[in-house]
Amino acid sequence: MQIPDDPRQVLEMALNNEKQGYKILTDASAACEDKLAKATFEFLAREELKHMDIIKKYAETGIAEAPSSAAVITKADMARGVKGIFEQFGWQYEQAAHQDEAREEAYRTAMEMERHGHHFYAQAAQKARDPEARKFYEFLAQEEIRHFEIIQDSLDFLTQPDAMLAMEERWMQV
Repeated sequence: MQIPDDPRQVLEMALNNEKQGYKILTDASAACEDKLAKATFEFLAREELKHMDIIKKYAETGIAEAPSSAAVITKADMARGVKGIFEQFGWQYEQAAHQDEAREEAYRTAMEMERHGHHFYAQAAQKARDPEARKFYEFLAQEEIRHFEIIQDSLDFLTQPDAMLAMEERWMQV
């Protein structure tokens, strides 16, 4: 992917990527019947809205204002969130084991979208001349990694619920 030299074009591409991601995630959520997949896609769609907002603010001000540390998803937050989802839906693990190709395809599409987003932001960070812009794009690249991991963990649970519940039990013992 070619990153433009004009920072405004980079931000326009970033905003379009986030809009496309939002659409993919809301469509996936609407198509899901199981609550775990729906909750995962709805959460990630809200994250895309946050990204659109911070990109717009950066485009207007030129100041890289990433969300406050309280608003950023940390690894610990992500682990608690995934654990909460597993606890909420764990009793349905036999039902979740049912293979649903369309659902899995939605997860894989969302994972590819996050992978693409990470690659885009990582390249934009490398190309950015302004240190603030570099920092901003690095933040967004990290967000895409976190989102990918959430989707991967949810997909792993849906395709291998017994293994994920066993892993969850080990996490709770630590």
